[in-house]
Amino acid sequence: KERPQGADAASKKFLSNNLKSSNPNYRIQRELKEFLRSPPPGLSVKISGKNVRLWIITFSMPDDTIYSGETYKLRVQFPADYPTSPPSVYFLSPTPRHEHVYTNGDICLSLLGKDWRPIMTAQSVAQAIMSILCGAQRK
Repeated sequence: KERPQGADAASKKFLSNNLKSSNPNYRIQRELKEFLRSPPPGLSVKISGKNVRLWIITFSMPDDTIYSGETYKLRVQFPADYPTSPPSVYFLSPTPRHEHVYTNGDICLSLLGKDWRPIMTAQSVAQAIMSILCGAQRK
């Protein structure tokens, strides 16, 4: 079996399960496999313990941004009706100083609410957040 590189022990254990497409975690497993197989630049993912519905995505900020060399962690919690409803997404402390990120880690982003579409993924949301941070001119 092909196993994605860089997967933590909990991710490897979860990915070793052959879930049927009717399993409520099938979509999340598919997303995790893809994220680990080809992670976007500056992003990495781990699942939290045995809970596949709780991911921690680490942002390693690029040198050509105002956040150069900084690292942030994003908590992603998938609801029972995912992907019909968006995941709960917020930054863990310390949070980046940005006009769309509140000090408690909440993120002001319409993709996490009214503009969410089931075709979106946790990875695409993380990439959108990374893009917002990389485009910032000031903290």
